[in-house]
Amino acid sequence: MTRFHQRKLVAAFVIIAVAFASFSCASDDTGSTKSDIKLIFDGDIGPDPCDFSTLSMLHEYHNQGMIDLVGVIGATPDPYLASTFSIYNQIYANDIPIGAYSDGSDDIAFSERIKRAYSTSILFTTYANPNETIYEEYGNSETRTSDDVAGTVELYRKLLSEAEDNSITIYAAGQLFNFPVLLASQADQYSPLNGEELVQSKVKKFVFMGGDFPSSAVNPPHDFTSGAEYNWWALGQKDTTRRVISTLAGMGKPITYVGFEVGERILVGREIVRRLGRDHPTSEGYYQYVATYGGQGVELTADNPAFDEAGLYYLVEGGLGTYFDRVFGSVQIDENGANTWVTGEGTEAYITLRSGVEDELAGVITDRVTGWFKP
Repeated sequence: MTRFHQRKLVAAFVIIAVAFASFSCASDDTGSTKSDIKLIFDGDIGPDPCDFSTLSMLHEYHNQGMIDLVGVIGATPDPYLASTFSIYNQIYANDIPIGAYSDGSDDIAFSERIKRAYSTSILFTTYANPNETIYEEYGNSETRTSDDVAGTVELYRKLLSEAEDNSITIYAAGQLFNFPVLLASQADQYSPLNGEELVQSKVKKFVFMGGDFPSSAVNPPHDFTSGAEYNWWALGQKDTTRRVISTLAGMGKPITYVGFEVGERILVGREIVRRLGRDHPTSEGYYQYVATYGGQGVELTADNPAFDEAGLYYLVEGGLGTYFDRVFGSVQIDENGANTWVTGEGTEAYITLRSGVEDELAGVITDRVTGWFKP
């Protein structure tokens, strides 16, 4: 039995065991119940290990019935990203629709400069492309590749067209490369609406893991990205984030921003790996990351910020008044993706992390990533 099939068998028993647990449908901060969260995830999977933890967390929430994971959509020109999505589907016994970039896709044509910038980001932060490593370690004949799945914008249009009006939540935890093409898309076999009309009609709210609040320009880690948080820097592609956020904010839908400064304070990883075991793709993500690697591949020496996990936890379980507070207003973004905040009324808000809750929330997120839920 291969390591993949061993893990798949264990996962199946876990899914069966937790299926008997009962969970409340308490309201979140916007008044919807947990079972009403019909979620499209849009993310850059790798090189940061938080991306892989978030994939585990998404599948655990879906298997618990706390969200309906409608689709997972890749945001970067990584040829192995679709395979990672597929492998997580296999491990967690799901069949979540996948959208990803491929060289033959008509949806998005990444420039060679963006492809090089993405490859460079992997080179400087990991020992190898974690998606490629995961494919080599856990892939099998049933694993889908970028050639087997829909393009990103095609899947967006299909999923949105099939949804009820004002029903979809989009969680974008990466660069926003898919959105300009989606918004500019025209009527097709899926819908007579153009992209902006389709989003306006079908999306209920947005949550973005991006930016740094109240101002990214004053945070030294963003010096090399022209003052912008990494996701919103968009690998140096000018004006991507500003145009997307400006258009979406103009639709009047609720938008919540979960900034760099939130996840930076919530450290997870070593306990996640201990629980999942070394032979799991989420564990592989941590071992590939230079900052947490033990040197000889035998142990992790540090935890890692829970950037994307924090945003997902907020989206699904809320936590206002316990872990988070919320500041209303509007975000101002320059052409490089650097942001500032203007406090006021409106449909936009960013969340802040309360003092002294970091360790407790790290423990809760670790539980969610590893499938530990209290009935």
